[in-house]
Amino acid sequence: MTETELNQIVEAWIAGENSEFKSPDYERNCWAIERVQDWSLERDTDQLWQFIVAAYDREQMSSQAAAVFAAGPIEDLLAFDGPRFIERVEELARKDPKFNWLLGGVWRSSMTEEVWQRLQSARHHVW
Repeated sequence: MTETELNQIVEAWIAGENSEFKSPDYERNCWAIERVQDWSLERDTDQLWQFIVAAYDREQMSSQAAAVFAAGPIEDLLAFDGPRFIERVEELARKDPKFNWLLGGVWRSSMTEEVWQRLQSARHHVW
């Protein structure tokens, strides 16, 4: 996927998640929501990580979209492939307070105990 394609997905996903369900804005952008959901369903964690890094700091993301973002793509990434991605998540949380804040919306789901503990440590550590 090119950077342009990824940015189009990010912008459409945010626009859709910022909108009321089934509103015209939601319907116009639901293709991107479905694409990200497909990556989760297919456990395509490399695509999820690219999406997360490209999307997390966008100013347009409402609190509603941020909650879906944390409990959706970030949580799915760590539940499906946490051991492979936890270091990247910890590093980004250490570098960026906004990403660290987003981790507060992640639930354990089916993460391993080690990944969950490391996530909690990253989230609560004052850098």
